[in-house]
Amino acid sequence: MTEQGAASLEIERKYEMIGASALPDPDAWSAAGLSAGEPRRYELRASYFDTDDRALANARLAMRRRAGGADEGWHLKERTSNGVHELHWPLSDELPDGLRAELRSRVGEAADRVAPAATLETVRVVVRLAESGADAVELADDTVLATDHRAGVRRLWREWEAELVGSADPALLDRVEPLLAAAGAVPSPSEAKIARATGRLIDLAIAHGGSARLLEALSVMDAADRLAAALRRDGAEALGDPRVAELRARAQELLAIPAAVHD
Repeated sequence: MTEQGAASLEIERKYEMIGASALPDPDAWSAAGLSAGEPRRYELRASYFDTDDRALANARLAMRRRAGGADEGWHLKERTSNGVHELHWPLSDELPDGLRAELRSRVGEAADRVAPAATLETVRVVVRLAESGADAVELADDTVLATDHRAGVRRLWREWEAELVGSADPALLDRVEPLLAAAGAVPSPSEAKIARATGRLIDLAIAHGGSARLLEALSVMDAADRLAAALRRDGAEALGDPRVAELRARAQELLAIPAAVHD
């Protein structure tokens, strides 16, 4: 019998970071009526797959194999207006039969042509926020080094994520956001790491009628990502380079009211 993937729904927000600011401390969360758990550090390595003609991306799908972290395994993600619907299979060396069957139901014969498109190596620091003793929001501080295999380009960036846990009230994200903003975070114009990793943000923005200001901001962001990766230093040191910080600050200036780019 072909194993079906375990289904889940992700509701999250992403944020850009310029400097080396840490996530807000427990006292800040306590003042907001939330309790913060101890930070946990993970090293993640994810391979993302697609066809040469981007059959999965065109169907608003992302497929990856990720090692490390609490949810390592194979994932098939579909971004919708309600959040990201995800199917999950346990980690294995080979593509699970259930995942291949699911791909064929979505993209037909293109399922047999998927190949690695990008690799993302992420250092993640996770803090869980609880309300009334129950976990409600997971915060992730990610430093991402991405390799676009087809273009031969590397990118390095830092982002924060705030994701609801279980059936927590989505309004919690509105309570969390001001504290993240006070620490220096601004809403990210990229909702999908794979789109950023493969340099597709500008194309997606054009497809969604993005403004000239947004297109310029995305171009500056990509220049910062490429420069940070080219410096070949420790992630935090490269991201703190004055040239990278200047580009990131310019991008944030252009993104006065950020418009999300979907994938």
